Formats: sequence, C-alpha cells, structure tokens
Amino acid sequence: MAAQDNKNKPIRSVDFSPIEAGLIQKSGPLSLGMIILTGLVAAAIVIMGYLYSAKAVIFNVNPINADIEIKGLSFHIGDNYLLLKGDYATTATHPGYYPLSYPLTVTDEDTQEVTLALSPLPGNLEVSSELSNVDVSMDEGNLTRVPGLLTGIDRGLHRFTFSKRRYFPLDKEVDIQGLDITQQISIVLQPAWGQMLFTSEPTGATVSIDGEAIGKTPITTEVLETGSNLSVDYPGYKTFTKTITLKAGTTSQHPLIPLDVSDGRLNITTLPAGATVTLDKVYLGISPLTVNIPPFNQQTLEFFLEGYLKANRSVRVEPEQISVIDLQLKPNIGSISVKVYPENAQIAVNGRALGTGSQILSLPAKPHKLEISIAGYETQTIQITPRPEQQQDISIKLLTLQQAYWSSRPSVIKSSVGAELRLFQPNQSFTLGAPRRQPGRRANEVERLVRLERPFYLGSTEISNTQFRRWKDEHSSGAVRGMTLDMQDQPAVNLAWEEAALFCNWLSEKEGLPSFYQIQDGKVTRFDWQSHGYRLPTEAEWAWAAKIDSEGKAVVFPWENDLYPPTEAVANYADNSALSFLPFTIANYNDNYAVSANIGSFSPNIKSLYNMSDNVAEWVNDYYEVRLHRGDPMVDPTGAESGNRHVIRGASWALGSRTELRLSFREAGSGGRADVGFRLARYVDKPGVTP
Repeated sequence: MAAQDNKNKPIRSVDFSPIEAGLIQKSGPLSLGMIILTGLVAAAIVIMGYLYSAKAVIFNVNPINADIEIKGLSFHIGDNYLLLKGDYATTATHPGYYPLSYPLTVTDEDTQEVTLALSPLPGNLEVSSELSNVDVSMDEGNLTRVPGLLTGIDRGLHRFTFSKRRYFPLDKEVDIQGLDITQQISIVLQPAWGQMLFTSEPTGATVSIDGEAIGKTPITTEVLETGSNLSVDYPGYKTFTKTITLKAGTTSQHPLIPLDVSDGRLNITTLPAGATVTLDKVYLGISPLTVNIPPFNQQTLEFFLEGYLKANRSVRVEPEQISVIDLQLKPNIGSISVKVYPENAQIAVNGRALGTGSQILSLPAKPHKLEISIAGYETQTIQITPRPEQQQDISIKLLTLQQAYWSSRPSVIKSSVGAELRLFQPNQSFTLGAPRRQPGRRANEVERLVRLERPFYLGSTEISNTQFRRWKDEHSSGAVRGMTLDMQDQPAVNLAWEEAALFCNWLSEKEGLPSFYQIQDGKVTRFDWQSHGYRLPTEAEWAWAAKIDSEGKAVVFPWENDLYPPTEAVANYADNSALSFLPFTIANYNDNYAVSANIGSFSPNIKSLYNMSDNVAEWVNDYYEVRLHRGDPMVDPTGAESGNRHVIRGASWALGSRTELRLSFREAGSGGRADVGFRLARYVDKPGVTP
C-alpha cells in the first residue's frame, strides 16, 4: 500500500545542504600487530600454495647419513623433500665417499622415490720394514717398492707379495677398509741363504755368484736356498759353472773344484769351401768353421768333399791360442765320353759352355748338370757323376720341338666317366666318299679330297648307357621285341644328335674344359672350333679312323678282304638271330647278338678302335650335305655351317646289305634311333699351340 502511495506522489524539488565536514571521521595509522598479522596471512597463503603445488620426493641414500644438497627452492623433513615440478641439480656427499651428482626431474607424480648410492673412496696402506727396496705386488699386479705408503687401493680383501733378492718371499692378505682410511702393517722377510766354503785347484781362482765377483778361493760366501749360479775362473783354464743350493741358515763346504786347462781355437778354411771336417774320426762340421779343441795333444784333421781327394792334416794347439788351417783340396777327376745328335749340339756343364759336338769331359767325381742344346730342338738336361776308376759313355739324341711336344702328350686319356680316347696325328690326305664303280655306292658318297692336319683324340668305344646316365640318369635306351638295349655296358641309343652334343658340353664343364657347343634356349646354335673340349668327331675324322689303313689306303669293308658277305663273324651286323624282326639279314651269318652287344665287343681295327663299323651306327658332328669338290684337298673340313639333319656313319646290328656294311656308307638324321649311338672326340690343344 505504501508503495502504491509513493507511486502516486508528485516529485518535488528541495534545497541542497552539504554535509558538514565535522561529520566525517579520519581513521588512525595501522598498528604493528595488524602488519604482522597481515604478513603471516600472506606467508601462510604462499606456503599453502607451495604445499599445494609441491611434489613429495623421498631420497633413499647409501650411506644413510649422507648430506643432500638441492639447488633451488626446496623444503624437507628428514629424507623427504617437497619440490615444485622441474629440474634440479642434486649432490650427495659423505666423508670417505666420492661425491655423487644427480640430475633430478620432478614430475606430476605426487610422490617420487630416488635411490642414491655413493661409491666408497679407496684406502691406503702404509708398509714398514727394516729392509729397504722391498718389491711388492698386489693381486699379482704391478710392482712397486716399500717401505712407504701405498695409495688408491680398492676396498676389499687383497693379496700382497713382498720379495727381495736373497730373502724368502712373503704373502700377506689385507682387508682394505677404503673410505680414504690409511691402514698400517709391518713386514719381516726371512733370509734365504746359507754360508758355503769354496776351494779350487789351482787356488786363487775368482768366484762369482749370480754374475757378481765375490773373491778368490778359498772363500766362504752366501748361497741361496732357491739356487745360485756359481762360476769359477782362472787364467788359462776353463770356467767352471754350476747351479748350487744351500738350506737357509746352514753352513757347508763345496768339494774341491779341479779346473781344466782351456782349449785351443782352430780356424779352418778350405778351397773350395763346403768340405766335411773330422778330428780323430769325430765330425766337426763343414768348412769354413772355427772350433775349440783340447790342447797339447797331436790330433788328425780329415777333409772330405765330393769330387775331391780326401786330405788330412796333423794339428796341435796351445791353451787359449788360435791356430789356422787353410787347405786347397785336389780334384778327383773322372772322364765321360759324351756323344750328341745333332752333331753340332752345344754342350754345357753346370752352366758353363764347353763347345759343340761329341767330346770327352774330364770332371771332378761329383754330380754335375750336363746340358745339351741347339736351336729347333728341345734342350735336354741330365745329371752325371764321373767315376775316376773308369770312363763312362753317354749318348744323347735331342728331340725336335715337334717330337718333344708330342712326347709330352699322353697317347691315351680317360674321361671322368671312364671313356677312353686315343691320340691321332693323321697329317695326311685321303678321299671321302666312294668311287662311282664301287658296288653298293650311293649317290650321297661323292668323292672329295681332304687332308687332316690338326691332331685329335677319338673314343676307343661308343658311349655306354652307364656313362650317358651319369649326365641324364633317367635315360632309357629301350628294347626291341622284348630284347633290351638298356644294359649298363650296351651303347646308349635312342638319343637325338642334340642330346649327344649336350652330353659333350656337360663332360667338358665337369673336367674344366671349354665348351665346344654354343647353347641358346637348350639348343645348339654354333660350334667353337677354337675349343679343345669334348665333341662329336667330324665326318672326315671318323672316316679316316674307320677306313684308312696303315699305308694310307682306303678299305671297302672292315674285314681283311673286300668280299661280301663276311665269311666269319667279324662284327655285330643283322644276322640270323634277327630274322624274325629285321627286313634284311646276312645269309648264314651269326654273330650271336640279335641287337646291340656290349661296347668293346669284337676285335678293334688297326687303330685300336672298337665297333667303328658295327654294333650301332654313330652320330658325327657334320650337318648333312652332298658336296662336290675339285682341286686341292680341303684341310680339316668341318662340314656345312648349318642344316636340319646330321650325318650318321657306320653300320649297326640292324643293317646287313653290301651298301650298308661298306665303310663309306653314310645316312642323315636328327632324332633318336634304336641302332644309333655316338663316341667322343676332342682336339689335343687350341689351334696354334703345337710347335
């Protein structure tokens, strides 16, 4: 209601009256108590703020009463500190310990524990002794000397060894307290010597103990129980030496020491040097030499040197005097008659030229190096030893370089699969193919004049199943009408020309020889005629080895006459045993093999090669072609450079006609056949190696 009344009252102006100054009272100055109270309140607020923000850090210190100093604002009660969050440099110290500095980081954790372990300082050991310069080692370590102070010794048990010459060593264990504490010990070393009297004959000899001269005999001196080196010297006499011992604290007398008169010295030289020298049949050495020998006695020196006469000298020496023997030995001469071919060959002995042609050599009776040489021939060197009692005769025929070269090459080699190869050096011309009028001749047997000059090796036999399976273990030669071709020693057949070539490369690689066939994507792409690795024979090589006799003439058949058919079983051809499955067989002929025989069956030809014309036909290296050739012989022909078929040479167990049994018979093929195998060939060296 009152509010309503006031609301309805009009506003009126009134007169202004200022407040009287006397009505406002001034306050007096603050009291000291108030100031202190204010300060305490402020401090309490700061402290409460610090306590609220600070983190508790508890220090676990070893040793427990170590002093801890923290740089920065901190508050602590005992080992508990209140610190604001942050980094602090902390140091712990204690007498006898190394100071420890620790970088402390206070984190947000309410409570942190910090463990500080101080490392004790090393200790010291003061050693006293009545002796000076006593050696001491600690724990078998470095040596030093006492009496004196040993510092910086690690805390713990240590073994000290004290030693001094002429005293027994002393071992002592000391438990070092460390903490920079100095401990004291006193040591007493026990004497290690006794007293010994020495006498000698003659008297007055100088006595030395351990290299130190003591005096002259007779004399009593110290001898160590651990052993002393005694030496007794007198002019004109040999030095007496001995290691002696004597129990410490005792006395003794050494037996009289009789000194021996000194040896004389003998300097011996001979011309020439190297003579064996003996004295009264006892070996002294090889001249020149210097030796000591007993004095006064007459003795005999003897000298021995191969090729020289024995010599002797009588000698007598005086004590400690030097005598000289200088002796020129006389040669012991023998004669050797040397006949040489060629007659103008040069003769040298021990590198010294003696002229040309045959001659009689007079030489000392000892080994000599005889060398015979002439241009174009291989030098021959032998060792000779003349015999003075009789003349010797030697005849030497030098080999030309060509002869020497081939004498160094084996005539027969054996491959790592056991295949034997023979060396051939044809160096002759002959005709490939057959004359037009030869019965059974085929159109592909065109006559060509060729010449073989490069020596080669050719397999004595065909490659067997066992040998081929060393490369291709899954290979099977198969069978014919139930009759196996797959026995171990039967020739490997039913293989393509490419397989035979790859086998050759595998064998070359196995024996470290360069590959003959260049391979790409598993196929032969070219031949390397510089290689002397394994390969198939060329057609020319095969033909020469099969049909050229010892007089250089070509034969028609492999048996002794040129009549067909053979009158006896000379090789493995299509015989009566194969009538049931072969279209043609030789009438009334039986070699006892319906299919292939083991390699090496039947007699070899004149070149010691087996089955060149029978058993199985053989792959050769040449591409098949029919080539006409007139004029000079083709030297070492290698056939066409390319083609899709290869030449097959020789007859087999499946062939028997006149045409097929001729040594000029040739076919072509690429795939495997039950009656086609192969034999190895290779060159002796790379071209140009032969002289």
